[in-house]
Amino acid sequence: MDEEGTQYHARNFNQNFSRFRHLLKEDESYIVIKPNMVAVTNGFSYTGHKQTLTLDWNNILKKYDDFSGPVNGFMFVDFNSIIEQTCPRDTLFDVIGQIVSFRPLETSNLVASKHYIKLTLSNLDSIHLKVTIFGSQAYQMSEYLKNNLTVNCVVIVMQFLKLNIWNGIGEAKSHFEVTKLFINSDIYEINEFKNKLKCHDNVGITEKSITTLQSYYSLYTDDFKDNFPLKIVCEITEPLKEMKFLLVSSIVNIRQNLPWYYEACNKYGKKIPRVPKVNQSYTNTEKISETIVVKCTNAHCKKYEIHTVIKYIIPINVQDCTGTIGLTLFDREAKRLLNISAYELEKIHEAFGYLVDITEYNVKNYNNIYIVLKVTKDISIVYELESKIELMSIQSVSLNQVALESDDVVQPVQKDVISQTDESFTPSTVDKSTATSPSKILTDLKHNLQEIYDVDSGDDLSSTKAKRKSTGEETLVLIPKMEK
Repeated sequence: MDEEGTQYHARNFNQNFSRFRHLLKEDESYIVIKPNMVAVTNGFSYTGHKQTLTLDWNNILKKYDDFSGPVNGFMFVDFNSIIEQTCPRDTLFDVIGQIVSFRPLETSNLVASKHYIKLTLSNLDSIHLKVTIFGSQAYQMSEYLKNNLTVNCVVIVMQFLKLNIWNGIGEAKSHFEVTKLFINSDIYEINEFKNKLKCHDNVGITEKSITTLQSYYSLYTDDFKDNFPLKIVCEITEPLKEMKFLLVSSIVNIRQNLPWYYEACNKYGKKIPRVPKVNQSYTNTEKISETIVVKCTNAHCKKYEIHTVIKYIIPINVQDCTGTIGLTLFDREAKRLLNISAYELEKIHEAFGYLVDITEYNVKNYNNIYIVLKVTKDISIVYELESKIELMSIQSVSLNQVALESDDVVQPVQKDVISQTDESFTPSTVDKSTATSPSKILTDLKHNLQEIYDVDSGDDLSSTKAKRKSTGEETLVLIPKMEK
């Protein structure tokens, strides 16, 4: 930052770092002789300035003790401009506000830089802005809140934030280690903000308090407790009614004949179809060409310039001791598992807990490929669900009879796989779910069919065959593995 408050993004390449390392100190001032200014070519600038300063062997840096420019050079933006996404998108910005609520530090990800804390800030006009802080700054914020429980008014300044859009609403998030965090610091901007708060609030800022909200992890895992019935595969091979239920099973394969991703609108996350566009030449009216473009059908997107983002839609087969069934993992749930490669995902045979949804679409179309609403690999939750299944087997009147909610006998079915979401996916191919006879279930809950049988993935089935309901006469064929 120069004495006029103009900020520049400066960089120093590895081969020149040893020369400047001892000079790179925060809050120190230098005169740069023979500066090397390079234009920003990637469209994004940390400071909004379209040139960067590159330190190389031609530069000379001399210490300067008479710097008269701003101390921090904050560039605050209005909360409404962030929420309405009218703030700069190709640069970073600063915010100041009072913390009114926060969620505890989220550390479920194995990568520490992806640990985060979510805050809600309020400005002097009582407009609320959601902010997400990642990495070391998240730990800094969390430690302060833990160690200062009696401090009711916490005003923070966050410098170098980036716009984040969630469900069509603008938010702010930290940007790697670039972001700087000032928490109730004794600086002019925070002191001035607090003085204005006192003028706005007749009861004084000491009576304000910070609300601690439930962590997202707790909210997420609560649904695996006692909110939904626990099922086994043979009970849900036929979509007899709409319901949400819990399932404990292992991934046995990923269906290779279905797409793993789709293109979605960056604003609202809806699927975007590719449509042809006719182009007519201005010089030759008879010359017409056709190109393929993406077009969002959401009415709210018409006033915005949109682009596509790639989202996951992973078709998996899962298995418990009673059979195999197809499920679909969408973007959020897939990302919870995809800290590993897709190849490694296919090789995982440990049990997961699923919250599964049988929708109206499944029932009307007799389609038994269900959507996963939530997935967890929390050992304590999975163990608790497995223990409940064991208890269910003990309480059964007979191992030869299973009490189902329907009087009909559940049989294996073969249905078209519909990868359907709010984005209105269309039928794509067929797959099949298998279940053993009800007389054989629950005899060995730890028994894995894959150790004995080759499970057919259904990749060779035709998508043109008409759908049919099970007749009760179908025979499940399992191929024994040969001993070597």
